[in-house]
Amino acid sequence: MTESGLDAAARSLRAWLNQKQFTDLPAAQVTAFFTDSVADWATGHGYDVRREVPLPPATRQQRIGHLDLQLRHRSGRGRLISIEVDRGTKRWSLEKLAQAAELGHLALWLRWSPDLVALPIPPTVRLIRAHVLRRTTLTRAKRHSLQPDNCG
Repeated sequence: MTESGLDAAARSLRAWLNQKQFTDLPAAQVTAFFTDSVADWATGHGYDVRREVPLPPATRQQRIGHLDLQLRHRSGRGRLISIEVDRGTKRWSLEKLAQAAELGHLALWLRWSPDLVALPIPPTVRLIRAHVLRRTTLTRAKRHSLQPDNCG
């Protein structure tokens, strides 16, 4: 990444994800697809990737949260990047990211759904929306698809 900061990280990840596509995946595979895609993006930019990283207990909830991904640049420079990958609008995910931002991390929320987020997003968190389409098969299974250029 040539730019620095939260907006640069969000722009770079959006551009990466806009090159991706998949068809007819079940929900668990969609989450895995996005998690792996983010890890590939990070590795390509010189970051080490950790998954399911615990945060210190939040003083408000006294709950221990785990971030889906935490990225640390191999050079040792720069800020940690904390990322949550969700299908729904989870207030807890947003609270974990806000806590990570308070600790000095760049905080990105990758949400894969065509629905808008009803929660207010704090200025310290950037939302990346992957507009994943859902269909129900004849056997009532839910399948999801993403076309290129559908992440904003």
